[in-house]
Amino acid sequence: MPLYDYFCEENGVTLEVVHGMSQRFETWGQLCEYAKAELGDTPADTPVQRLIGGGSAVNAPVTPSKSLKSYGQASTSLKNTPAMAAPPRTGKF
Repeated sequence: MPLYDYFCEENGVTLEVVHGMSQRFETWGQLCEYAKAELGDTPADTPVQRLIGGGSAVNAPVTPSKSLKSYGQASTSLKNTPAMAAPPRTGKF
């Protein structure tokens, strides 16, 4: 499921939530209920807007593989695993 960013103009908070593509949240109350976040002082019927550009896997939390890549080291997540069954890639796809 994709990762989406929702912004509440009333309180200036942006929440990241993962949900299906057909699902949408219109109010702060709906969003907080789904994300299990506190409403705070913001009324539940306050409108929120889904931000364009959210949902990218690049914005997902940093995994060990991503952190190693950022430091220029090879990932070790596939170390000691059996050989892959897929053929090697060539210039012809």
